[in-house]
Amino acid sequence: MTTITLENAQLRLVVNPEVGGSVVRFDALTQAGVVALMRPGSIDERDPNQLAMYPLLPWSNRIAKGGFEWRGQYYPLVKNLENEPLPIHGDGWQRSWQVVSQSTHTLELELRSNEQPPFDYHAELSYCLIDRRLEVALSVTHLGDQPAPYGLGLHPWFPRTGDTRITALAEGVWEVDKAQLPREWRRLTPESTWNFSNGKALPERLIDNLFTGWKGQARIEWPARGVELELTTVPTMSRYLVFSPHAQADFFCFEPVSHVVDAHHSVSPLTEGLVELATDQATSMTCQFSYQTT
Repeated sequence: MTTITLENAQLRLVVNPEVGGSVVRFDALTQAGVVALMRPGSIDERDPNQLAMYPLLPWSNRIAKGGFEWRGQYYPLVKNLENEPLPIHGDGWQRSWQVVSQSTHTLELELRSNEQPPFDYHAELSYCLIDRRLEVALSVTHLGDQPAPYGLGLHPWFPRTGDTRITALAEGVWEVDKAQLPREWRRLTPESTWNFSNGKALPERLIDNLFTGWKGQARIEWPARGVELELTTVPTMSRYLVFSPHAQADFFCFEPVSHVVDAHHSVSPLTEGLVELATDQATSMTCQFSYQTT
């Protein structure tokens, strides 16, 4: 298995194209030593869920009922994760990506996928280190004859410490049922346990919920480690998902995503963030992860 390392004076990034185009680790190079900015994985790991970050396409999170209908055609989806009853996160994270080009600071990957109708696409994924910033760009072009709904996102895994704080504006959050599907949207108040708008620690218990009304910027702080990471999306994304099982976990996820969970079954999927693409049409996103010491 071949990993690719990008490095500059401030940052080091290790990517495994064969395992979903995933980031294996993303580190700051400081005078005090190497500091993990995402949860580090092993270069021999084959499970993207044990690595640092992977792309989400052609959709994010779960789709109910094992499939969905689009323009009068029903499309069954393949269950793609053990112990998960619903199709999740599309197929890009479970495919081998091809290297298009690489340099000391930049890596460009591509993927051709047409095994899961109605999704027939060409995707591009690039990683670039610029000073203290990692820039990740993801795009997908639909190649199928029939229009299909697409969504994009990134699934980073961050270290969780006792003093971790998240700052990310949101207007509301989706409550979920036992299958982790959206059940009811509620508006966040200043007193809400999950209101990260002005900075807050992660909750003690499970959180696996999607937030709306985001402005595409967030900050993650680890005061005891003396570092923080700022996230910025282009174009501005209005939704993010936070996941962590409990306070004893050594990780959490903050996922910028384009659409709500199970948008494919909503009354108006295109207002919930999905984008319908006709042949040769494309959609894209960029996320910048900027590191600084505190």
